Amino acid sequence: MSMLSGRDRSAPRWGASGVDLRTPSLTRRSLIGGAAALAATGSLSFGARAAGPGLGAVPFGAAIQNEFFDEPDYRQLFLDHCDIILPMNELKLGQLRPTREAFRFEPADRLVEFARAHGRRSRGHTFCWWNDLPPWLEAVRDAREAERILRDHIEAVAGRYAGRLESWDVVNEVIAWDPAEEGALRDYYWLQVLGPRHIPIAFEAAAAADPGARLVVNDFDLEFVGSRYDMRREIALSMVRQLKDSGHAVHAVGIQAHLYSDLRIDVDALGRFCEALKAMDCGLLVTELDIIDWKIEGGPAEQDAAAERIVSDLLDGILPAGPPEAVIAWGLTDRHSWVGDVMPRSDGNERPLPFDAENRPKPWYDMLRRRLAAGR
Repeated sequence: MSMLSGRDRSAPRWGASGVDLRTPSLTRRSLIGGAAALAATGSLSFGARAAGPGLGAVPFGAAIQNEFFDEPDYRQLFLDHCDIILPMNELKLGQLRPTREAFRFEPADRLVEFARAHGRRSRGHTFCWWNDLPPWLEAVRDAREAERILRDHIEAVAGRYAGRLESWDVVNEVIAWDPAEEGALRDYYWLQVLGPRHIPIAFEAAAAADPGARLVVNDFDLEFVGSRYDMRREIALSMVRQLKDSGHAVHAVGIQAHLYSDLRIDVDALGRFCEALKAMDCGLLVTELDIIDWKIEGGPAEQDAAAERIVSDLLDGILPAGPPEAVIAWGLTDRHSWVGDVMPRSDGNERPLPFDAENRPKPWYDMLRRRLAAGR
């Protein structure tokens, strides 16, 4: 891949093809290089943020799932506690577009209209994700055709919901799991066929299709202690910097916050990360908050205590830089969560979400809401 040297903005290049796309390269070295300098810069205000009704400083929301929508108490839980209600899976490419010709908008429409009909906000997730790609897309290996598909897909989807979704996770989990071993970016379909330029292509298409939406880089493992997490934070900052320097609209970073409650939040490093985003006039959201407690010994009391500690530490890292644009849980009730399927406990009693399987709030949820209302 080419290197961005000397900050020559007149003819930056992406990838080894040498095609001049007027965008800096996202090579591993260029992403990591310069990120430390960002962390030391001064701060500016976050971008525009609309506060939720009655929530004080920070709105709270959660992702809802169409397959459980017919449960009355499930729907009501979202109405009782959320400012923001967004489709969890229904706008992902594989769910939305099982064939190249057919879009399946009905489930997402149902959830977005539910939110809007009850005066709640909503947002979009996601255009580019490695883990939900239909076979018809993966069969396309021509770069020009792939770019046309990506642009047309974003135009169709963002255009349909323009004015109804306040923000979009434009790219989701594009940072490599371990950049020290794999390079900066995840090796997945869009990178293989289009190279790193799929990222600015996606942001450019989203901005054109819905100019009023806030556009987000969304990723995980940006909050813990350790060199892998340090590197992932640096890459996220440098990605934002390069997109902004090349004139692309990128408004915020989403910290997914799938919190392993046996790990430690790097409060100081997370604070520096938030300040570096502010220095670039880039906002911050928590987008997929839940608790992975598979290694916590004991029962519900011990699980909830570990959850309260790590959520509090997350807020200690984020809030001093200023209120995030929102905090969003990846579901609301333990009755319906991905965690038990992917990282189950030996006793089968996972407690990942703010409410238990009987829809009773947990102590950490009460603490979270108090701190979000106060903004500190």
